[in-house]
Amino acid sequence: MKIKNVQAFPIAFPLETPVQDATGVWDSWNTVIVKITAEDGTFGYGEIGPLHGGGIPIFTAMVDYKLKDLIIGEDAFDRERLYEKMLGRGTGSYALGQKGAIVSAVAGIDIALWDLVGKILETPVYQLLGGRAHDKIPAYASGFFGKDGRPLTPRECSDEAKGYADQGFKGVKMKVGFGRKQDLLNLEAVRKALGPDLGIMVDANQSYSYHDVLRIAHELAAFDLTFLEEPLPINDLDAMAALVAAVEVPIATGENYYTRFEFRDVLVKRAANIIQPDIIHAGGITETKKIADMASAWNVPFSPHIHATVGVAASIHLMTSTPNTLAAEYITTGGSYQLRQALYGQAFRAQDGWISAPQEPGLGIHIDEAIFEKFYPKNMRRESPTQPAREVTSGRWQELVKSKSPQKKANIGEFRDSADRL
Repeated sequence: MKIKNVQAFPIAFPLETPVQDATGVWDSWNTVIVKITAEDGTFGYGEIGPLHGGGIPIFTAMVDYKLKDLIIGEDAFDRERLYEKMLGRGTGSYALGQKGAIVSAVAGIDIALWDLVGKILETPVYQLLGGRAHDKIPAYASGFFGKDGRPLTPRECSDEAKGYADQGFKGVKMKVGFGRKQDLLNLEAVRKALGPDLGIMVDANQSYSYHDVLRIAHELAAFDLTFLEEPLPINDLDAMAALVAAVEVPIATGENYYTRFEFRDVLVKRAANIIQPDIIHAGGITETKKIADMASAWNVPFSPHIHATVGVAASIHLMTSTPNTLAAEYITTGGSYQLRQALYGQAFRAQDGWISAPQEPGLGIHIDEAIFEKFYPKNMRRESPTQPAREVTSGRWQELVKSKSPQKKANIGEFRDSADRL
Protein backbone atom coordinates (compact mmCIF):
# COMPACT_ATOMS: atom_id res chain seq x y z
CA MET A 1 0.00 0.00 0.00
CA LYS A 2 1.56 3.27 -1.16
CA ILE A 3 1.94 6.31 1.10
CA LYS A 4 0.03 9.29 -0.29
CA ASN A 5 0.58 12.02 2.31
CA VAL A 6 2.47 12.86 5.50
CA GLN A 7 1.33 15.71 7.76
CA ALA A 8 2.77 17.18 10.96
CA PHE A 9 0.38 18.95 13.37
CA PRO A 10 2.10 21.05 16.08
CA ILE A 11 0.30 21.44 19.41
CA ALA A 12 1.00 23.77 22.35
CA PHE A 13 -1.32 22.80 25.21
CA PRO A 14 -1.36 25.52 27.91
CA LEU A 15 -1.06 24.52 31.57
CA GLU A 16 -3.24 26.17 34.19
CA THR A 17 -0.31 26.08 36.62
CA PRO A 18 3.36 25.91 35.54
CA VAL A 19 5.03 22.65 36.61
CA GLN A 20 8.58 21.85 37.65
CA ASP A 21 11.13 19.08 37.91
CA ALA A 22 14.85 19.23 38.66
CA THR A 23 15.57 20.46 35.12
CA GLY A 24 13.29 23.50 35.00
CA VAL A 25 9.79 24.96 34.83
CA TRP A 26 7.38 24.97 31.89
CA ASP A 27 3.94 26.45 31.27
CA SER A 28 2.74 24.47 28.23
CA TRP A 29 2.87 20.91 26.99
CA ASN A 30 4.09 20.83 23.42
CA THR A 31 4.02 17.97 20.95
CA VAL A 32 3.71 17.21 17.24
CA ILE A 33 1.18 14.67 15.95
CA VAL A 34 2.06 12.96 12.67
CA LYS A 35 -0.63 11.66 10.31
CA ILE A 36 0.21 9.37 7.39
CA THR A 37 -2.42 8.62 4.75
CA ALA A 38 -2.29 5.71 2.31
CA GLU A 39 -3.57 5.73 -1.26
CA ASP A 40 -6.81 4.03 -0.21
CA GLY A 41 -7.54 6.73 2.39
CA THR A 42 -6.52 4.67 5.45
CA PHE A 43 -4.45 6.72 7.90
CA GLY A 44 -2.31 6.25 10.99
CA TYR A 45 -1.05 8.53 13.76
CA GLY A 46 2.33 8.98 15.41
CA GLU A 47 3.92 11.54 17.73
CA ILE A 48 7.10 13.59 18.01
CA GLY A 49 7.73 14.80 21.54
CA PRO A 50 7.42 15.50 24.39
CA LEU A 51 8.61 19.02 23.71
CA HIS A 52 8.02 21.01 26.87
CA GLY A 53 11.42 22.51 26.16
CA GLY A 54 10.13 24.00 22.88
CA GLY A 55 11.38 23.38 19.35
CA ILE A 56 8.06 22.60 17.67
CA PRO A 57 8.91 24.48 14.43
CA ILE A 58 12.15 22.51 14.10
CA PHE A 59 10.40 19.15 14.23
CA THR A 60 7.57 20.13 11.90
CA ALA A 61 10.18 21.41 9.44
CA MET A 62 12.05 18.11 9.59
CA VAL A 63 8.88 16.34 8.54
CA ASP A 64 7.66 18.89 6.01
CA TYR A 65 10.94 19.69 4.28
CA LYS A 66 12.96 16.49 4.56
CA LEU A 67 11.33 13.28 5.76
CA LYS A 68 7.96 13.33 4.00
CA ASP A 69 9.57 13.46 0.55
CA LEU A 70 11.61 10.38 1.43
CA ILE A 71 8.57 8.20 2.07
CA ILE A 72 5.69 9.52 -0.05
CA GLY A 73 5.10 6.95 -2.80
CA GLU A 74 6.77 4.20 -0.78
CA ASP A 75 5.07 1.04 0.47
CA ALA A 76 3.84 1.55 4.04
CA PHE A 77 4.68 -2.07 4.85
CA ASP A 78 8.42 -1.48 4.31
CA ARG A 79 8.90 -0.05 7.78
CA GLU A 80 12.41 -1.41 8.38
CA ARG A 81 13.72 -0.05 5.10
CA LEU A 82 11.97 3.30 5.53
CA TYR A 83 13.40 3.69 9.04
CA GLU A 84 16.91 3.23 7.66
CA LYS A 85 16.18 5.53 4.73
CA MET A 86 14.89 8.36 6.93
CA LEU A 87 17.98 8.21 9.13
CA GLY A 88 20.17 8.73 6.10
CA ARG A 89 21.65 5.30 5.60
CA GLY A 90 21.95 5.56 1.85
CA THR A 91 20.06 8.85 1.35
CA GLY A 92 20.69 12.57 1.51
CA SER A 93 19.13 12.93 4.97
CA TYR A 94 22.38 11.85 6.60
CA ALA A 95 23.23 15.56 7.02
CA LEU A 96 20.80 15.66 9.96
CA GLY A 97 22.74 12.98 11.81
CA GLN A 98 21.61 9.68 13.32
CA LYS A 99 20.83 10.66 16.89
CA GLY A 100 19.00 13.39 18.74
CA ALA A 101 16.21 15.43 17.16
CA ILE A 102 16.14 13.63 13.82
CA VAL A 103 15.55 10.30 15.59
CA SER A 104 12.55 11.81 17.40
CA ALA A 105 11.14 13.05 14.09
CA VAL A 106 11.67 9.65 12.46
CA ALA A 107 10.03 7.99 15.49
CA GLY A 108 6.84 9.97 14.94
CA ILE A 109 6.61 8.77 11.35
CA ASP A 110 7.52 5.21 12.29
CA ILE A 111 4.75 4.99 14.91
CA ALA A 112 2.23 6.32 12.39
CA LEU A 113 3.30 3.65 9.90
CA TRP A 114 2.67 0.87 12.42
CA ASP A 115 -0.77 2.31 13.20
CA LEU A 116 -1.51 2.56 9.48
CA VAL A 117 -0.43 -1.01 8.69
CA GLY A 118 -2.39 -2.38 11.63
CA LYS A 119 -5.52 -0.67 10.29
CA ILE A 120 -4.90 -1.94 6.76
CA LEU A 121 -4.53 -5.50 8.08
CA GLU A 122 -7.37 -4.97 10.60
CA THR A 123 -5.27 -6.18 13.53
CA PRO A 124 -3.83 -4.57 16.68
CA VAL A 125 -0.20 -3.44 16.51
CA TYR A 126 0.85 -5.85 19.26
CA GLN A 127 -0.17 -8.74 17.01
CA LEU A 128 2.24 -7.45 14.36
CA LEU A 129 4.98 -7.46 17.02
CA GLY A 130 4.58 -11.11 17.98
CA GLY A 131 1.30 -11.21 19.86
CA ARG A 132 0.54 -10.99 23.57
CA ALA A 133 3.25 -11.73 26.08
CA HIS A 134 1.06 -10.06 28.74
CA ASP A 135 -2.71 -9.71 29.00
CA LYS A 136 -2.28 -6.57 31.09
CA ILE A 137 0.61 -4.55 32.49
CA PRO A 138 1.03 -3.19 36.02
CA ALA A 139 1.04 0.61 36.01
CA TYR A 140 2.70 3.04 38.38
CA ALA A 141 1.48 6.61 38.77
CA SER A 142 4.06 9.15 37.68
CA GLY A 143 3.74 12.71 38.91
CA PHE A 144 4.80 14.82 41.89
CA PHE A 145 5.79 17.73 39.69
CA GLY A 146 6.58 20.96 41.49
CA LYS A 147 4.21 23.85 41.07
CA ASP A 148 4.34 27.63 41.20
CA GLY A 149 8.08 27.44 40.60
CA ARG A 150 8.85 25.30 43.67
CA PRO A 151 9.09 21.63 44.59
CA LEU A 152 6.21 19.98 46.44
CA THR A 153 6.11 19.97 50.22
CA PRO A 154 6.03 16.69 52.20
CA ARG A 155 2.34 17.25 52.89
CA GLU A 156 1.58 17.75 49.20
CA CYS A 157 3.57 14.61 48.34
CA SER A 158 1.68 12.61 50.96
CA ASP A 159 -1.71 13.74 49.65
CA GLU A 160 -0.78 12.96 46.05
CA ALA A 161 0.53 9.51 47.01
CA LYS A 162 -2.68 8.65 48.89
CA GLY A 163 -4.71 9.64 45.85
CA TYR A 164 -2.75 7.24 43.63
CA ALA A 165 -3.04 4.41 46.15
CA ASP A 166 -6.79 4.92 46.28
CA GLN A 167 -6.92 4.55 42.48
CA GLY A 168 -5.24 1.13 42.71
CA PHE A 169 -1.83 1.94 41.25
CA LYS A 170 0.90 -0.57 42.09
CA GLY A 171 3.40 2.15 42.90
CA VAL A 172 4.35 5.77 42.32
CA LYS A 173 7.25 7.68 40.80
CA MET A 174 8.20 10.97 42.37
CA LYS A 175 10.66 13.75 41.60
CA VAL A 176 13.85 14.26 43.58
CA GLY A 177 16.91 16.43 43.03
CA PHE A 178 15.81 19.41 45.10
CA GLY A 179 18.44 18.98 47.80
CA ARG A 180 19.16 16.09 50.17
CA LYS A 181 16.97 17.35 53.02
CA GLN A 182 13.98 18.14 50.82
CA ASP A 183 14.27 14.83 48.94
CA LEU A 184 14.40 12.70 52.11
CA LEU A 185 11.52 14.54 53.80
CA ASN A 186 9.34 14.05 50.71
CA LEU A 187 10.30 10.39 50.46
CA GLU A 188 9.51 9.78 54.10
CA ALA A 189 6.06 11.35 53.64
CA VAL A 190 5.30 9.22 50.57
CA ARG A 191 6.40 5.94 52.18
CA LYS A 192 4.20 6.66 55.23
CA ALA A 193 1.27 7.44 52.94
CA LEU A 194 1.67 4.28 50.84
CA GLY A 195 2.63 1.78 53.51
CA PRO A 196 5.22 -0.97 52.99
CA ASP A 197 3.70 -2.85 50.07
CA LEU A 198 3.45 -0.35 47.18
CA GLY A 199 6.49 0.54 45.10
CA ILE A 200 8.29 3.87 45.11
CA MET A 201 10.43 5.00 42.21
CA VAL A 202 12.36 8.27 42.22
CA ASP A 203 13.49 10.35 39.24
CA ALA A 204 16.45 12.67 39.75
CA ASN A 205 16.50 13.99 36.15
CA GLN A 206 20.34 13.86 36.13
CA SER A 207 20.57 16.27 39.06
CA TYR A 208 22.96 14.32 41.33
CA SER A 209 26.71 13.92 41.15
CA TYR A 210 28.34 10.53 41.68
CA HIS A 211 29.37 11.49 45.21
CA ASP A 212 25.88 12.88 45.95
CA VAL A 213 24.40 9.46 45.26
CA LEU A 214 27.01 7.64 47.32
CA ARG A 215 26.24 9.94 50.27
CA ILE A 216 22.49 9.49 50.02
CA ALA A 217 22.32 5.88 48.73
CA HIS A 218 22.00 4.21 52.14
CA GLU A 219 19.20 6.58 53.14
CA LEU A 220 17.41 5.96 49.86
CA ALA A 221 17.68 2.20 50.30
CA ALA A 222 15.84 2.49 53.61
CA PHE A 223 12.69 3.40 51.66
CA ASP A 224 12.86 0.13 49.65
CA LEU A 225 12.89 1.89 46.29
CA THR A 226 12.02 -0.01 43.12
CA PHE A 227 14.55 2.10 41.24
CA LEU A 228 16.42 5.40 41.11
CA GLU A 229 16.05 6.97 37.68
CA GLU A 230 18.67 9.09 35.89
CA PRO A 231 20.71 9.98 38.97
CA LEU A 232 23.73 11.18 36.92
CA PRO A 233 24.39 13.06 33.68
CA ILE A 234 23.54 10.61 30.90
CA ASN A 235 26.85 10.86 29.04
CA ASP A 236 28.97 9.49 31.90
CA LEU A 237 28.34 5.77 31.40
CA ASP A 238 31.46 4.79 33.36
CA ALA A 239 30.14 6.59 36.44
CA MET A 240 26.72 5.02 35.93
CA ALA A 241 28.28 1.55 35.75
CA ALA A 242 30.29 2.23 38.90
CA LEU A 243 27.10 3.38 40.63
CA VAL A 244 25.24 0.22 39.63
CA ALA A 245 28.01 -1.83 41.25
CA ALA A 246 28.26 0.34 44.37
CA VAL A 247 24.69 0.97 45.61
CA GLU A 248 21.79 -1.21 46.73
CA VAL A 249 19.07 0.73 44.92
CA PRO A 250 18.51 -0.46 41.29
CA ILE A 251 19.50 2.18 38.74
CA ALA A 252 17.22 2.94 35.77
CA THR A 253 17.89 5.12 32.74
CA GLY A 254 17.05 5.54 29.08
CA GLU A 255 14.65 8.35 28.22
CA ASN A 256 17.46 10.51 26.81
CA TYR A 257 19.23 7.84 24.76
CA TYR A 258 18.64 7.36 21.05
CA THR A 259 18.66 4.17 18.94
CA ARG A 260 19.89 0.68 19.72
CA PHE A 261 23.50 1.76 19.34
CA GLU A 262 23.42 4.00 22.41
CA PHE A 263 21.54 1.35 24.38
CA ARG A 264 24.11 -1.23 23.31
CA ASP A 265 26.73 0.85 25.13
CA VAL A 266 24.53 1.11 28.24
CA LEU A 267 24.04 -2.65 28.30
CA VAL A 268 27.64 -3.61 27.54
CA LYS A 269 28.92 -1.37 30.32
CA ARG A 270 26.26 -2.65 32.75
CA ALA A 271 25.33 0.98 33.35
CA ALA A 272 21.71 0.27 34.32
CA ASN A 273 19.66 -2.37 36.11
CA ILE A 274 16.51 -1.32 34.22
CA ILE A 275 16.30 0.34 30.81
CA GLN A 276 13.72 3.01 29.97
CA PRO A 277 13.78 3.96 26.30
CA ASP A 278 11.12 6.49 25.34
CA ILE A 279 9.47 5.23 22.17
CA ILE A 280 9.19 8.77 20.77
CA HIS A 281 12.88 9.45 21.38
CA ALA A 282 14.55 6.09 20.85
CA GLY A 283 13.35 5.64 17.27
CA GLY A 284 9.71 4.58 17.29
CA ILE A 285 8.30 1.06 17.48
CA THR A 286 10.73 -0.37 14.92
CA GLU A 287 13.84 0.61 16.86
CA THR A 288 12.54 0.30 20.43
CA LYS A 289 11.51 -3.31 19.79
CA LYS A 290 15.17 -4.05 19.01
CA ILE A 291 16.26 -2.27 22.19
CA ALA A 292 13.85 -4.33 24.32
CA ASP A 293 15.11 -7.54 22.70
CA MET A 294 18.74 -6.57 23.34
CA ALA A 295 17.94 -5.91 26.98
CA SER A 296 16.46 -9.39 27.34
CA ALA A 297 19.82 -10.86 26.30
CA TRP A 298 21.38 -9.10 29.31
CA ASN A 299 18.46 -10.10 31.58
CA VAL A 300 17.61 -6.42 32.02
CA PRO A 301 13.93 -5.48 32.56
CA PHE A 302 12.23 -3.18 30.05
CA SER A 303 10.21 -0.34 31.60
CA PRO A 304 9.93 2.48 29.05
CA HIS A 305 9.65 6.16 29.84
CA ILE A 306 6.10 7.17 28.84
CA HIS A 307 5.19 10.84 28.89
CA ALA A 308 3.18 11.50 25.76
CA THR A 309 -0.18 11.13 23.99
CA VAL A 310 -0.03 8.84 20.93
CA GLY A 311 3.26 7.60 22.41
CA VAL A 312 1.28 6.07 25.30
CA ALA A 313 -0.66 3.87 22.89
CA ALA A 314 2.47 2.84 20.99
CA SER A 315 4.33 2.01 24.21
CA ILE A 316 1.55 -0.18 25.60
CA HIS A 317 1.34 -2.20 22.39
CA LEU A 318 5.09 -2.75 22.47
CA MET A 319 5.09 -3.67 26.17
CA THR A 320 2.21 -6.10 25.60
CA SER A 321 4.38 -8.06 23.14
CA THR A 322 7.64 -7.87 25.13
CA PRO A 323 8.41 -10.69 27.63
CA ASN A 324 10.87 -8.66 29.75
CA THR A 325 8.37 -5.85 30.40
CA LEU A 326 8.47 -4.63 34.01
CA ALA A 327 5.81 -1.94 34.42
CA ALA A 328 4.14 0.94 32.61
CA GLU A 329 4.67 4.56 33.58
CA TYR A 330 1.33 6.34 33.75
CA ILE A 331 1.15 10.12 33.92
CA THR A 332 -2.04 10.96 35.78
CA THR A 333 -2.06 14.76 35.79
CA GLY A 334 -0.66 17.75 33.93
CA GLY A 335 -0.45 18.64 30.27
CA SER A 336 0.25 15.28 28.67
CA TYR A 337 -2.62 13.61 30.56
CA GLN A 338 -5.11 16.38 29.79
CA LEU A 339 -4.08 16.57 26.15
CA ARG A 340 -4.34 12.79 25.83
CA GLN A 341 -7.90 12.93 27.11
CA ALA A 342 -8.73 15.70 24.64
CA LEU A 343 -7.18 13.86 21.70
CA TYR A 344 -8.63 10.38 22.15
CA GLY A 345 -10.71 10.18 25.31
CA GLN A 346 -10.58 7.21 27.67
CA ALA A 347 -8.51 4.80 25.58
CA PHE A 348 -5.50 3.39 27.46
CA ARG A 349 -6.86 4.49 30.79
CA ALA A 350 -5.42 2.53 33.72
CA GLN A 351 -7.99 0.45 35.60
CA ASP A 352 -7.24 -0.45 39.21
CA GLY A 353 -3.53 -0.11 38.53
CA TRP A 354 -3.45 -2.14 35.30
CA ILE A 355 -3.40 -1.13 31.66
CA SER A 356 -3.89 -3.18 28.51
CA ALA A 357 -3.86 -2.77 24.74
CA PRO A 358 -7.25 -2.72 22.98
CA GLN A 359 -8.43 -5.23 20.41
CA GLU A 360 -9.05 -2.56 17.78
CA PRO A 361 -6.92 -2.38 14.62
CA GLY A 362 -3.73 -0.35 14.67
CA LEU A 363 -3.02 1.49 17.91
CA GLY A 364 -6.72 1.56 18.79
CA ILE A 365 -7.10 5.33 19.11
CA HIS A 366 -9.54 7.74 17.44
CA ILE A 367 -8.15 11.26 17.43
CA ASP A 368 -10.29 14.39 17.49
CA GLU A 369 -8.51 16.46 14.85
CA ALA A 370 -10.30 19.63 15.96
CA ILE A 371 -7.65 19.70 18.71
CA PHE A 372 -4.99 20.45 16.07
CA GLU A 373 -6.62 23.77 15.30
CA LYS A 374 -7.63 24.59 18.85
CA PHE A 375 -4.09 24.32 20.25
CA TYR A 376 -2.05 25.41 17.26
CA PRO A 377 1.05 27.22 18.64
CA LYS A 378 0.47 30.98 18.68
CA ASN A 379 4.06 31.76 17.74
CA MET A 380 4.00 29.70 14.51
CA ARG A 381 2.83 30.89 11.10
CA ARG A 382 0.01 28.80 9.70
CA GLU A 383 1.71 27.46 6.64
CA SER A 384 2.87 24.16 5.30
CA PRO A 385 4.83 23.46 2.15
CA THR A 386 2.37 22.65 -0.63
CA GLN A 387 5.26 22.19 -3.05
CA PRO A 388 8.58 20.44 -2.64
CA ALA A 389 11.46 22.87 -2.10
CA ARG A 390 12.93 22.04 -5.48
CA GLU A 391 9.78 23.33 -7.25
CA VAL A 392 9.85 26.60 -5.34
CA THR A 393 13.52 26.89 -6.16
CA SER A 394 12.83 26.45 -9.85
CA GLY A 395 10.30 29.28 -9.96
CA ARG A 396 12.49 31.70 -8.03
CA TRP A 397 15.48 30.74 -10.21
CA GLN A 398 13.61 31.78 -13.37
CA GLU A 399 12.79 35.17 -11.84
CA LEU A 400 16.42 35.79 -11.04
CA VAL A 401 17.66 34.67 -14.44
CA LYS A 402 15.45 37.25 -16.17
CA SER A 403 17.23 40.11 -14.38
CA LYS A 404 20.35 41.63 -15.95
CA SER A 405 21.41 43.94 -13.12
CA PRO A 406 24.86 43.29 -11.57
CA GLN A 407 23.29 42.95 -8.16
CA LYS A 408 20.85 40.35 -9.40
CA LYS A 409 23.65 38.44 -11.13
CA ALA A 410 25.46 38.26 -7.84
CA ASN A 411 22.29 37.00 -6.20
CA ILE A 412 22.01 34.28 -8.83
CA GLY A 413 25.35 32.91 -7.75
CA GLU A 414 24.36 33.02 -4.12
CA PHE A 415 21.06 31.40 -4.91
CA ARG A 416 22.74 28.63 -6.91
CA ASP A 417 24.87 27.83 -3.88
CA SER A 418 21.77 27.71 -1.70
CA ALA A 419 19.84 25.59 -4.17
CA ASP A 420 22.66 23.08 -4.40
CA ARG A 421 22.44 22.59 -0.66
CA LEU A 422 18.72 21.74 -0.64
